[in-house]
Amino acid sequence: MRGLFFVVLWCLSAGVFSAASQDLARLSDVERKQVNAWMAERAETMARAHKLESEVSGAWANTSYASPETEALRARYRELQQELTRVQFELQKKVQEVPAVQEKARQADEANKKAQALLKQITEKTGGKQ
Repeated sequence: MRGLFFVVLWCLSAGVFSAASQDLARLSDVERKQVNAWMAERAETMARAHKLESEVSGAWANTSYASPETEALRARYRELQQELTRVQFELQKKVQEVPAVQEKARQADEANKKAQALLKQITEKTGGKQ
């Protein structure tokens, strides 16, 4: 992800540089060096900002950033995850009782039995070499 960011950053910088190259041609050497320094500093600043934004967006899960309020919310988040897992399990169990799902399960079981029977026939015919 970071590599992709720098490729995009480089492409944008290259595009800005090529668009501005005509204007740069009329600058003195000292002015061109100053503009190049600013462009390099801008690219570094953008990379630093991107890194900081990534850290900020993931800070909610980073336990090194803690306060009583954040710990309470994290505990509630874990409770909700556990509840969600329990409800998902119950839902899966209930759906298995639906006649259409039971029929599909029966068909899957039959298909697996047929596959096993075919494997047995293949093994008998080939002498165990498949």
